[in-house]
Amino acid sequence: MRNRIFKNILLIFAIGATALSGGCSSLSKAQLEGVATFAQTCDSFSAYPSLLFLEMAKIREESSIWYASSLTSPEKRVAELVEISGFKKSQEKIAKGTDISLKILSDYSSALKSLAHENRVIDPGREIRSAGRAIDSLIISFNSLKLAQPVTSGIISSAARIIGYGAQLNASRARANAITKFIPSGDTLVQEICRSLETLLKDESIKALIDHEQKMLVNNYLSYVGIRGGDINEDRRFCSLLEKSADLDKLRSSTVTSVGSLRRAHGKMAAQIKEGISLFEQLEAIKEFGYEVEKLSKIVRKWQKRG
Repeated sequence: MRNRIFKNILLIFAIGATALSGGCSSLSKAQLEGVATFAQTCDSFSAYPSLLFLEMAKIREESSIWYASSLTSPEKRVAELVEISGFKKSQEKIAKGTDISLKILSDYSSALKSLAHENRVIDPGREIRSAGRAIDSLIISFNSLKLAQPVTSGIISSAARIIGYGAQLNASRARANAITKFIPSGDTLVQEICRSLETLLKDESIKALIDHEQKMLVNNYLSYVGIRGGDINEDRRFCSLLEKSADLDKLRSSTVTSVGSLRRAHGKMAAQIKEGISLFEQLEAIKEFGYEVEKLSKIVRKWQKRG
């Protein structure tokens, strides 16, 4: 499910915009290409926010094991290994929060697909209500982690109940009307989730932690070599981790920029659809997001090649 996060969100809005404008014309080739580009970049983006925290945990683990191996006292060595485990769990908690954020947006996307695609489900009203409840449950889970400013719950489930019970969703016009009710709530959700991710990633403690890991990687390996002596395989591993640690802040900055671009692009699309403006005028926001995610993707591909 994680790999589908955000996919087809733009396609959903494009269909909604066409329906709301009351016209019967299909999307142009250029518009469809813009939709495809957006959906493709969203696929790539889905794992990036949690990657930073998981990679920091891996670098700390390797670095601390070198340090622990340099200790001659059994008690101190075991204490260091226990500390490694605690840090890894704290980073996994943050990564879990970012993944829940993305799952919330994935379920929101599914709810919109139920409205936008006429033949997708037999009972779209029931699916909309179910999605609303699922999103609320995920928001409660996210807030319980206390990683950032709490996200408002109840917005989507309330809108879903109104739509699910109050509209006959078999007619395309009824679905279009339902979309106009659902989009403002959806944009509120997307804005809050993206801002929570931005707040988390921009926090000065994260930057300080990255700087700390870079320094400790060198210091811990010095301790290891001083006690255990040189080893060519360990030297290669150290060089690989040193390159990765140097790129941690670049990964963080690029992820922040991509999240911000998504937030702005989504907000612009939602506003313009509500006003009945054509998709063509939204392409700049789409291109901005695609450009930022492509930059982030290049960083990650380079990162993964290092092993």
